[in-house]
Amino acid sequence: MPTAIPSVSTFSASPALAPADPERSPTKAVHYWLGRDIVRGVFAPLERLKVEQLVAFYNVGHSPVREAILLLSTSGLVIHEPQKGHRVAPVSLADYRDLIGVYRRIYRLTLEMALENGDDAWEEAVIVQLHRSQKIGKFFDDPERREMWQRSFANLHYRLLSGCGSPLMLRMWSDLGNRLERYVNLFADLEVDRPRDHHGEHRAIVDALVHRDATRLEALVRNYFEMGAAFHDTIDAALVAREAEIASGKATVSRKRGRPRKSLAAEA
Repeated sequence: MPTAIPSVSTFSASPALAPADPERSPTKAVHYWLGRDIVRGVFAPLERLKVEQLVAFYNVGHSPVREAILLLSTSGLVIHEPQKGHRVAPVSLADYRDLIGVYRRIYRLTLEMALENGDDAWEEAVIVQLHRSQKIGKFFDDPERREMWQRSFANLHYRLLSGCGSPLMLRMWSDLGNRLERYVNLFADLEVDRPRDHHGEHRAIVDALVHRDATRLEALVRNYFEMGAAFHDTIDAALVAREAEIASGKATVSRKRGRPRKSLAAEA
């Protein structure tokens, strides 16, 4: 069953709501809820996604749940086991290292395409989204406010990249980003990220983009990723420790955050 982390389906603040009305488009709503809940750690790695439990959990019908699971099975967040059903995707050090490297390459390429192809309407949409994002603070302790921050963060980057004109590139970036965000939620030391001025970095990136300053934009994006190195090092270290403990047989996987915990036998 899900962890004690609250589901995004229980949130009421506008920036954290599903982009679809659950009454009119239940499949779209469940697809959003389940995807975000997996990313946020409500469902642990390798947890079975049982239709009956999810029907009760989200208070929806069977068809929307089944359809949502199938849609998510192409995102990298859900895996299918023949004759056993679906599970939340596993996590590993190798997957994380591969993921972050590919994500950064896709991001740079998509942003380069946006700089080449984006029009005035795209620039205006980016500026509007930047303005909206600046109003939302970076929160760590309140789940709903943290969700608002993460959605605002993702929406701005989507707008930045949307000028590329390629739905395929945007889908790849989005799927990779969601998978990467899951590692952040499960394993990162969030305190390392607290002092970072994301708003200031975003303002500088948007300014360079609006002025079509490719050289400055490349330098800012490179610095943007470098500034996050210490933060992502905490994820890497947590995964190294997790796999060492699992390999030694001294740990089981905690359902709360995906981290290893000592087994009762090990504690005895």
